[in-house]
Amino acid sequence: MNPEFFPESKLHSYSFAQKTKPISALESLFTHFSPGSTDFLLPAESTYQFSPDRERAGMVLFHEGIASLCHSENGLHMSTMFAPSVLGLVDGYSLFYDVPSRPQHYMYAETDCRCSFVPIDTFLKIADQSNLWHDLARVLAHRLMVMSIREQELVGVDSYLKVRSLLIELWVYPEVYRKKINVMNFILKRTGLSRSRTMAILSELKKGGYIEIVSGKLTMQRKLPIAY
Repeated sequence: MNPEFFPESKLHSYSFAQKTKPISALESLFTHFSPGSTDFLLPAESTYQFSPDRERAGMVLFHEGIASLCHSENGLHMSTMFAPSVLGLVDGYSLFYDVPSRPQHYMYAETDCRCSFVPIDTFLKIADQSNLWHDLARVLAHRLMVMSIREQELVGVDSYLKVRSLLIELWVYPEVYRKKINVMNFILKRTGLSRSRTMAILSELKKGGYIEIVSGKLTMQRKLPIAY
């Protein structure tokens, strides 16, 4: 990871998420929940809808890959998830307690994703028996911190700064994942910018020698200018 992109005084949300991830809590959760789970694969560019049906609802243990969490109603991107992680906590909580007008979400696979499903009743039983709520609270608190930083990067700033932040994020993804992600789609899903505006910004950055994009994939990036 290039330190010039992430001075310690102000970490990019992706860098912050990776540096502060509660790994010990996640390892504990995976250890306890995996025996009661069922494995499944989610191919790249496919979706997984968290069930609104109490009989089929549950949590997802995210073992490998990159995925986006999105609102079911409008497809609005909420956050990008990296393995290991536990997904579906908000949907499971709101369903279990019958929260009125609760939001619903789905997972979009940015890459091939390896996951396992834990039925909600099994999840709650194991969490109670093994006293896992402290670990779950650590995971949720971390997620809220990351979302807070991400809001600062993408909300209330101009279109160039949104694109710049996402290019910085994408560039430091592990290459095995980055080379599978379409730059344009990655930006459009997270910003709501028009395709023409996004294309214009990327084109200017390419002309300036700041980035290279081959077959839709980001293959080179230098330190990006602060202003466009």
